[in-house]
Amino acid sequence: MENWSVDQVCNWLRQRNLAELVPKFREEEVSGAALLALNDRMVQQLVKKIGHQAVLMDLIHKYQQQKSGLESLTRSLPVPKAIDRQMLNSSRPVEQKKYLCTTENEEGLIDHRVLKQKKNLKSFFARYKTLQWTSSYALPDFPYDVKCLLAEKKCPDHSMRIRIIEFLQADMTKYLEGSLYPNSQQYNIVVNALLQAYPFLDEDGNGFLLWKRALKDRFKYVRRPIEDDEQVLRNKCKFGHRRGQTRKSSFAENKPDDVQVQAEEEPVHLEGGAMDVHIKWLKQEYMKTQRNWKEVDNRMNVTIEVRRKMIGNKAPLKEILRLFPFLRCPYQLFREFQLLTHMDIYKKTVEILEVYSENILSLYVVRNNPINIMLQENLKRHTEEDILKYMKMTAACLLLPDVFGDDSSLFAAVNEEVKVVTPVLEVKNPFNVNSCEFALYVEREELAQLDDCTMALAALVAAFHVFDIPCPKRIHRTLSFLESLVFEVRSPASLPAQTKKGLEAPEYPST
Repeated sequence: MENWSVDQVCNWLRQRNLAELVPKFREEEVSGAALLALNDRMVQQLVKKIGHQAVLMDLIHKYQQQKSGLESLTRSLPVPKAIDRQMLNSSRPVEQKKYLCTTENEEGLIDHRVLKQKKNLKSFFARYKTLQWTSSYALPDFPYDVKCLLAEKKCPDHSMRIRIIEFLQADMTKYLEGSLYPNSQQYNIVVNALLQAYPFLDEDGNGFLLWKRALKDRFKYVRRPIEDDEQVLRNKCKFGHRRGQTRKSSFAENKPDDVQVQAEEEPVHLEGGAMDVHIKWLKQEYMKTQRNWKEVDNRMNVTIEVRRKMIGNKAPLKEILRLFPFLRCPYQLFREFQLLTHMDIYKKTVEILEVYSENILSLYVVRNNPINIMLQENLKRHTEEDILKYMKMTAACLLLPDVFGDDSSLFAAVNEEVKVVTPVLEVKNPFNVNSCEFALYVEREELAQLDDCTMALAALVAAFHVFDIPCPKRIHRTLSFLESLVFEVRSPASLPAQTKKGLEAPEYPST
């Protein structure tokens, strides 16, 4: 930090949410050395807000403490006798550096040892910093409303989760002395500290991976607009990032050549005023009973770029649905999925259930499942082929997680209250033709009412992709099976084999 220029100091301020101080620091030409030399009175003259003064002095104080600790550690390290301690000083004269390489024998050997010793010191300091994280990391002081929510042991909604992640990211950056590239172990330490302090945040048993993924995404979001930081630019070049380049969908390789989707059209770039007009029209049209669906399609096409950007930047789901309420309609949800993947998910889901329903119901693993027992009782009351087929497809849909050994509560809540925040189906009276109800829930709020099990299953798979929601590990095998069939991969997943042979499968009326 001592050697930082004024620009580097200003960039450091931006990373710590102190961008308001940048103009004053530029005006006063505060470099890294000047920053560390600031006292309380100087800070008061530079910074008007007391909160900013406190944050700035705390950052400077912690950096100085850390630096003094590392210097004392360096002094206590043993130095080999063959190497003079003065050789490790980076400020040695140029003549001395040249002298080390003047011959190919003793002097060259000494120079090699010096370089090796420096390398060992560098790796030692890296390990020492990691140990510092492990032994001394403490969660940041969250805002008052977040504290109240956590004290009540209430699971936060999407917007509150974002606030928690933002504070964790800012706190990690402070520990990293401005770096925006934590390593995996540091992510693990922070997420573990969060879940140990608030165990209820790990509500579905997969909280660690979800919080770690969200924290990584936050760092990516912070790094994305930065164009003047040396470390960020170096890593962008290292990993092949190019300005203005968008990541190709992982499913683009699987799209058929004969599929024609309007997403292939060039994206339309709109000014803020024009975009507001489209969004206002969509919100007004959604409130009508008779809707102009052709115009809805056109305006959803025009606004897809800003919508995908919001979702990619992890905007709150409520805000996305407020601006684009037609995503609550199953037809528009499926259409958005098709624009992204070039696949008709509803058509594919119909084919999957028609082909696999009999095989799913014949598996021994679901023989004594309550859903299967309920199905058998209701099959006896009907003789119509259409009703029998509908019931079997419904049962096959609801039994999928049990077939793959996944957690069915993360897939569908049958005659129960929804308890998870990830996309899940709510199903009531599944085998009652007159009173069955299907609904898609996201973040414990109803997103859409659905007509039948086929539409419900298609909406569930589409929601994960359209809203870019990570799949919970305990339902991963079920969704992977469905996606391999939807996207027509070369080697699709298959149903598990029978675990017990020689046992008769339950008999059902023939269709």
